[in-house]
Amino acid sequence: MAGAVIQALVTIGVNTIINTRASVDHECLIGDHVHIAPGTTISGGVKIGDNVLIGAGATIIQGIHIGASSIVGAGAAVTKDVREGVIVMGIPARVVKYS
Repeated sequence: MAGAVIQALVTIGVNTIINTRASVDHECLIGDHVHIAPGTTISGGVKIGDNVLIGAGATIIQGIHIGASSIVGAGAAVTKDVREGVIVMGIPARVVKYS
């Protein structure tokens, strides 16, 4: 989408949306059917599983793994790995719901 920045060595799965003004830094691996909302910042070396939603304005620091079918709430700051199938929100991001 408009204004999105995708750096070198990023792999993006099928049916994935990188929305307006999102920034995806070097060597990230983004799975299939992922939605990265507007204004999101994803630092280098992040791995995002399939069927993940990253909310608007969220920030994910370098080297983090986001498990499949998880949701990162809008504005969250993710500083630790996120397990599969959970919802995280806040600064720093904390689990608010398990599947």
